[in-house]
Amino acid sequence: METKNKINSVLLTVAALGLMLTVYGCSKKDPGKYGRDISSYDLTKIGDILKDAKSFEGKTVTIEGKIITECPAGGWFDLADQTVTIYVDLHPSDVAIPQKVGSSAMVEGKVLIRDNKPIVVGTGVELK
Repeated sequence: METKNKINSVLLTVAALGLMLTVYGCSKKDPGKYGRDISSYDLTKIGDILKDAKSFEGKTVTIEGKIITECPAGGWFDLADQTVTIYVDLHPSDVAIPQKVGSSAMVEGKVLIRDNKPIVVGTGVELK
């Protein structure tokens, strides 16, 4: 009888462990997060990037603002803070977001200069 109880105990433990691993393995990333996790919440003002783009070129920044226009496929958008707007390109990072015009977003990415204008190639986005 004692052996049967031990077997049942082991089976119950294995089943519980399997259930925990299944739940953990199937858990999804926060639905408001896309691409890589943002590694730094030290915000850079969009206006600072636009004022001195050369000093930001090639640097990773975290910016925040409101999505004012967006690609129908979610691969790029214009992000505006209180006074200025910057183009955020997600295509190089193979990231896309759902349609969220009017929503607030935080973006981490690298500043590049394209056609004499600074842009951010986003690697991670958090929608709020």
